Amino acid sequence: MKLIRLASKLLPLLILSSCDITPVSVGNWDITIESSQSTQRLTWSITEEPTLTILGDNPLQVEELDLSGSRITWSTADLDLPGTSNNAERANFRGTVDGNRLAGTIFTQKGNYTVYGMRK
Repeated sequence: MKLIRLASKLLPLLILSSCDITPVSVGNWDITIESSQSTQRLTWSITEEPTLTILGDNPLQVEELDLSGSRITWSTADLDLPGTSNNAERANFRGTVDGNRLAGTIFTQKGNYTVYGMRK
């Protein structure tokens, strides 16, 4: 009897863990990054693998990416940000996706940047 109860509790978990659920952040995004000095517009392409490619004047493939439910986080050492005179620096992003809207913050040693975007 205990085995049947245990199986009935584990079966839903096994079924859910075997499902391939596409993260809500997958897709192409029109992104705006704002600082007190300037605004930068880019395109982010997020895939299921997960990978993030930032398209703009200096395209960048972000290696450290985590897609978890509606949350998205990433880190890179090579991001050119507005107002930094094209000096790449370490950046960490924390954000959320709500439907076709993305919002978050890029954190750097030189300051924080507000990020918002719309799915294409």
